[in-house]
Amino acid sequence: MEAFGPLSLLPVAVVILLALLTRRAALALITGTLVGLLLLHGLEFPQAGIALLYDVLSSDLAIWCVVVGSLFGGLTTLFRASGGVNGFSAFTEPLCSNGRRTLLATWLMGVVLFIDDWLCLLTTGTAMGPAADRNRVPREKLALLITVTGASIGTLVPVSSWGMFMSGQLVSVGLASAQESFSAYLSLLPVLFYPILALLCGLLWAAGILPMAGPMRRAVPREAAGAPCHPAGKGEKAAALNFLLPIALITLLTIVTHDILYGLFACLLLCAVLYLPQRKLSPRQYLDLLLAGSQEMLGLLLIILSAFALRDVNAQLGMPDFVISLVKGGIPPAFLPGAAFAVVTLLGFAAGNFWGICAIAFPVILPVAQALGADLTLTAGAIISATVASSNLCFFGSEVLVACKATQVNNIRYAQTALPLLLLPVFLTLLCYLAAGKLWG
Repeated sequence: MEAFGPLSLLPVAVVILLALLTRRAALALITGTLVGLLLLHGLEFPQAGIALLYDVLSSDLAIWCVVVGSLFGGLTTLFRASGGVNGFSAFTEPLCSNGRRTLLATWLMGVVLFIDDWLCLLTTGTAMGPAADRNRVPREKLALLITVTGASIGTLVPVSSWGMFMSGQLVSVGLASAQESFSAYLSLLPVLFYPILALLCGLLWAAGILPMAGPMRRAVPREAAGAPCHPAGKGEKAAALNFLLPIALITLLTIVTHDILYGLFACLLLCAVLYLPQRKLSPRQYLDLLLAGSQEMLGLLLIILSAFALRDVNAQLGMPDFVISLVKGGIPPAFLPGAAFAVVTLLGFAAGNFWGICAIAFPVILPVAQALGADLTLTAGAIISATVASSNLCFFGSEVLVACKATQVNNIRYAQTALPLLLLPVFLTLLCYLAAGKLWG
């Protein structure tokens, strides 16, 4: 494969510049991908682009994202039409009686739905939106809070989708056997500094102890739609069950099967069983709303698939290998965990591909750590922390896009308001790994 060196960074630079100038993430991603294809294939880039499109659309991950995203979109529409979201909002009104309590409830709900990050982001963002509007809380604050809780709590709970993936990485590089992966991952939890600090910062932001300064302070609340809520009575409690029971079923089946798709399909069936006898919806309305909700996710799915295409182009250009090669030579062992955190965070942000960069980083960085005599546990924790950090920071990545879709916030607006605040846990995490490397090195 031809080495492109510094030129491999050009597509990412184009994406970030265009995203900030145009506020159109899909346009920026597609343009950056075309720039990469031009570097790789010259004037033959159209044929290469078509081949890349086929590869992306036929990948297991892309198919999974399309199916899960479409089903979530349909379910969200059904929850609203059945009165489940409004019923849940009315039911939780005593808990969400002011802005601060609404933010604390958002943080807590994000922590409780630890089993899957998309489940956490879509469910919490959809459920807490009406309460935020009622209490004059900007939706940008909801987007920040659910983003810092989603992947962070999932990483700290070994039975979640994130925890199981990271346990697999330990096995893949020989840090643990398949039988020991669970206990090995548990031993890493104390050094997963970014998820811990991100959750703590989220709690302090929600409680008002840590101010949401900068552009977030200037975020404008939305007007509450409809009549103001009142204390929940029997009608609202019944409507709240139209939301709570399906969410409980998704969570339970995902824990049991380790696959959220089983929960989603079962949830669709439960919604039909709940809503049709209540005459909330007719069978035709049920199907129409399911289709309409799926169509609402098309913009989000286009951006996610565009990010996958950019990821593949970056890999062909050798961008991750180039960046890692710049920093892996001549690093003192004590500084390696901190350097690993910084590099993997930047790579994940640039590529919009978090688990993929993590899977690349483990077999590249861990042998370097072993050769230098650096602490392997601390270095592995740094790579995992960086994966979570980049998922929070990357405004064109799937995590942020799902959070923005759920809270109805533009992802460029997320970048303007949330990224300055997220630099705090990122900076504190870097200091922790540098200090721990010095102490344990």
